[in-house]
Amino acid sequence: WAAPATATDTDFERILGVIGHEYFHNWSGNRVTVRDWFQLTLKEGLTVFRDQWFSSDLTSHAVKRIEDVRGLRSRQFAEDSSPMAHPIRPESYISMDNFYTSTVYSKGAEVVGMYRTWLGSEGFKKGLKLYFERHDGSAVTCDDFRNAMADANDVDLSAFDRWYSQAGTPRVTVAAQQYDPSTKTYSL
Repeated sequence: WAAPATATDTDFERILGVIGHEYFHNWSGNRVTVRDWFQLTLKEGLTVFRDQWFSSDLTSHAVKRIEDVRGLRSRQFAEDSSPMAHPIRPESYISMDNFYTSTVYSKGAEVVGMYRTWLGSEGFKKGLKLYFERHDGSAVTCDDFRNAMADANDVDLSAFDRWYSQAGTPRVTVAAQQYDPSTKTYSL
């Protein structure tokens, strides 16, 4: 616990995040659990995303996002560029300890966040609702999550498959670009 006389705002925000994380495990981890350890990013990535979303709703979206990206850049990007790089859904392991990584947790949360960005907040909520309705009391895979998101929004999300199976940090190269100051848009 944090003593109000000595704790900082960051201490209280971290406590808030831990409480949120463990609460959300009641849904993503307990009511709907993973079929096998290779699906761990579904349990942990989804739970991290939900605790980030919850924490940012109670504090500041911008500040929380900056903190999360700083953590990604310092821990997860380093992992992705090392010999320890692995996909968020590995296909094999030497030791179970190797699954509890920044890639499985933080990058997994980023992939879940990409669903929310792609589908919009309401579309994401529809997908999450269908996922929990469809799989309550079940053991699931990352594909079950993707399918619920796709079915709830009547879209093809097969492009997400690669995010689960490919290690490393994607590099994007922009071939052509144009900024329109009148509409404040940047086209790639």
